[in-house]
Amino acid sequence: MMFSISIRRTLFTHQGLLCVAAWCSVLVCWTTAIAVEIEAFSEPYLVVDVSSPEVGVINQTLVREGDEVSQMQWLSQLDDRVLQKSLELARTAKDATGSRMAAESEVKVRQNQLEGYRKLSKQGNASDRELQRSEADFHQATARLQSVEEELEVRRLEYERVRAQIRQRRIESPIDGVVVAIRKEVGEFVSPNDPVIMRVVQLKSLKAVFSVPFPVAKDLKAGQQVVLRYGANDEQCDATIEFVSPIADPESASVSVKVRIANDERLIPSGVVCRWDLNVADVPMRSANAESESPRH
Repeated sequence: MMFSISIRRTLFTHQGLLCVAAWCSVLVCWTTAIAVEIEAFSEPYLVVDVSSPEVGVINQTLVREGDEVSQMQWLSQLDDRVLQKSLELARTAKDATGSRMAAESEVKVRQNQLEGYRKLSKQGNASDRELQRSEADFHQATARLQSVEEELEVRRLEYERVRAQIRQRRIESPIDGVVVAIRKEVGEFVSPNDPVIMRVVQLKSLKAVFSVPFPVAKDLKAGQQVVLRYGANDEQCDATIEFVSPIADPESASVSVKVRIANDERLIPSGVVCRWDLNVADVPMRSANAESESPRH
């Protein structure tokens, strides 16, 4: 009897150990965290090829490569001497008021005549035909005044159009940034087929586009804060997720994720490698184990 009891206890102990080992293997299988390091290169947040909407010859360049510029700063100028003459002509035409003064005087004269004929008509001293002719003269004078005012408005708009053309020949920076390349020098012609004059990049903010494994990317959202490492010394910097692509690359099983890196002090160079440490937690390893345990043929 004692012998049989000890055998049962021994069997129970072995079975319990086997069950505990099995559960531990399951837990390890489903809670394994894989550390993944992905890399991308920092880039200027904005790269703008500053172009001219007008054709012409450059007669002035006000910046050099490496200069910091602010938004709406004057960068370059196309030759506008012909337009300046057109502007003077349009200004003179716009400010000419002689025709308006003559038309206004005629309206006043015709209005006084009409009022006189109306008084005479009430007294019986003017015929209906004379009154009708006076009314027609007044309406014609009013129409001429309106025509003169419309013509002056057209001249004003012509003046504004020439001013706008001159402004378009003044090339301004669309962003705060740094001039990194000047494509057209003074004396060169800007054509519709080659309108780019210089390139300005924004470096106070950088961006990096990572290819993130799909199991991790599905939990990432725009606005999340992440920590990156950059450069040879693995210095840390903060970044903000701006865009998570809704489309995954089937070949790499990855998703494109764009992050924005604050760089107000310009301490992080553009073009440096950035590293993002990801923990792929709760990765289902059962399929991998099953594959490794499957019989080989």
